Amino acid sequence: MTDTAALMEDRARSLRESLAKELEQDGSLRTEPWRKAFRAVSRHTFLPTFFADAPDECGITTYRALSHETSSEEWLRLVYENRTWVTQLDYGATPPSGGGSATGTPTSSSTLPSTVVRMLEDLDVQDGHNVLEVGTGTGYSTALLCARLGDRHVTSVEYDAELSAVDAKRLGTLGYRPTLVVGDGALGHPDRAPYQRIIATYSPDAVPPAWLAQADHDAVLLLSLTGALGAHGYVKLRMFEDGRAEGRFVDSVVSFMPSRESSSPEIGPMMRAAIAGRVATTGRATRVAAGVLDDPAFLWAAQLALPGTIRLRYSTTCEVTGRWFLHPDGAWAVVESDAAGAGRLYEGGTRSLGSDLEAVVASWRSDGRPGLGRYGLTVTPRANVVWLDDPDGDSWTL
Repeated sequence: MTDTAALMEDRARSLRESLAKELEQDGSLRTEPWRKAFRAVSRHTFLPTFFADAPDECGITTYRALSHETSSEEWLRLVYENRTWVTQLDYGATPPSGGGSATGTPTSSSTLPSTVVRMLEDLDVQDGHNVLEVGTGTGYSTALLCARLGDRHVTSVEYDAELSAVDAKRLGTLGYRPTLVVGDGALGHPDRAPYQRIIATYSPDAVPPAWLAQADHDAVLLLSLTGALGAHGYVKLRMFEDGRAEGRFVDSVVSFMPSRESSSPEIGPMMRAAIAGRVATTGRATRVAAGVLDDPAFLWAAQLALPGTIRLRYSTTCEVTGRWFLHPDGAWAVVESDAAGAGRLYEGGTRSLGSDLEAVVASWRSDGRPGLGRYGLTVTPRANVVWLDDPDGDSWTL
């Protein structure tokens, strides 16, 4: 090892130690086995290049590529900050090592370390457990699992073949050789089943039946569900002998990229039709305040009640003019607020989506504005059912 490389490793070790202490203090890193694993795995091995984001005044995000070659000290310092870093845009290549900037939609990332270790702690693994990780990503969390359990107990599935090949090389440099699988994570990997623990590092819209089939009789499943409105629900499920999995949601902070198998409608045509309808519509007063439509707890409730509906803000001159809700069937609604905060509702298309939205707000308020902790999930091979307060309460099938 050259003197320069040795100095970098010493610096990385110091930064990793500082980050470990930070995660211990905030309660993310809680037990000695995971403390030891965290200190053993170098995050910079899995982030040789990444994108740092810088939104402009209109909210358009420009990504700046960072790497050891272009900005060694800044790159290493940022790697060991408790932050999420984008590692891929638009399903394309990883960031260029030569630097530069780009725009696009993030399609892979290295999740902030506090979330990574919190989930691993929440997984409650024991020595000898076989773990299925769905979504290898950069390979960093895979390495932590290998450091904790031994690589023969770790199976990780990645949809992107290019990423999986890169992950194998990075893991190999640290001496880890888990079972890496290229394919649809929703199918799991039956060849290595049963698994005592299953953890998803992408956000599906439902728990796939294959995960239940490959889970041991008392397994734990840990994941963050999402839906069309972008609200997330972090949930810990336990398998029962009758083949169902059940548990309560914990919070909405844990979130990942959506499944690459999920498809989104084209927003452009839907939005153009909605804007034309908005211009021709006078609208009416509404008691729905725009701020309610930004509340993650409300968005979770609306996501359950109005499946398939998407939400966005529309801007023409960097000034947000309203909260828009669109459905692929052609229905649309927008709530705008004047300077005094009074709301006005416009709607059109195939049905009265605005009235539906008002009804969801009223129901959510009458239920006491429930947060995510009042919801639970029951999964069987036939259905995913979200319920409020208890399994016999109000429910919605995903």
